[in-house]
Amino acid sequence: MIDPKGLSAFRAVLKNSSFEKAANQLFITQSAVSQRLKLLEQSVGQSLVVRSPHLKATNAGQALLKYAQNLDQIERDLSAQLAPKKQLDWLKISIATNADTLATWLLSALAPWCNEHRVLLDLKVEDQDQTHQLLNIGEVLGCISSLAHPAAGCTSESLGVLQYHCVVSPSFKEQFFAKGIGRAQFKKAPAVVFNDKDQLQSQYLKRYFDIDARAQIQHSIPSLEAYNEWIRLGMGFGMAPKIQLQSLLDSGEVVMLTPDKPIEVPLYWHQWGIKTPLSRSLSDQITQAANIAHAQQNH
Repeated sequence: MIDPKGLSAFRAVLKNSSFEKAANQLFITQSAVSQRLKLLEQSVGQSLVVRSPHLKATNAGQALLKYAQNLDQIERDLSAQLAPKKQLDWLKISIATNADTLATWLLSALAPWCNEHRVLLDLKVEDQDQTHQLLNIGEVLGCISSLAHPAAGCTSESLGVLQYHCVVSPSFKEQFFAKGIGRAQFKKAPAVVFNDKDQLQSQYLKRYFDIDARAQIQHSIPSLEAYNEWIRLGMGFGMAPKIQLQSLLDSGEVVMLTPDKPIEVPLYWHQWGIKTPLSRSLSDQITQAANIAHAQQNH
């Protein structure tokens, strides 16, 4: 049996990356947090937290975080069964997503679900190739990822394929591609990337123009809103889903440079394998919204 006070201290320490902040969150002393964590580690027989140079969960701690995510749901479902007419307390759920999904359909899909189930959402944003790492270490209950194969103990459901297109402003197209759209023109044109994990431009250049993107001149704009604006201002070419830039495409402020050369990114919803009414409804909400949104990109 896992001590609930010890589990709360453990989760607070990792969430805040600090014993002091964990103590403030739990309204206890810092020494009490340390003692509760020590007793918990003694009860499970393993170290749960790496204390230096940065606080993080050990492998055993990651397993315990996953257990805690599942326990939250089980307790919520039990409360609903024991007192079906009583209003449930708010439950915080952590989900990892990529920035493009967050900017398009995810929030409108989750808002009614969160209200219905009294869920407080803790969204963590990472590249679609990186979100599964947060799931693996137990920081989130589920994630939207480009990886199809589920981790041990998880399930994976297809969300369809998101098409990314090379987009530019009309002025940028005139400046760099007036004489054609080819390898020579791209090698002189600056790219816009979201961050150093963003590989979409590299995939596009390599697949269609045999260009090594490591030598490409580029701007790095780590804000999705600013990324789109930088392209609109004519500062470079970038990859974006049509549904994300539809208003700018409709107004003519940006154009698709090569509409017939998309980069297709399949997306999947990964979630810990335990099935509760809450987790099943979350999966249904996300998969249905994704299928509708991705179908609209072809219109």
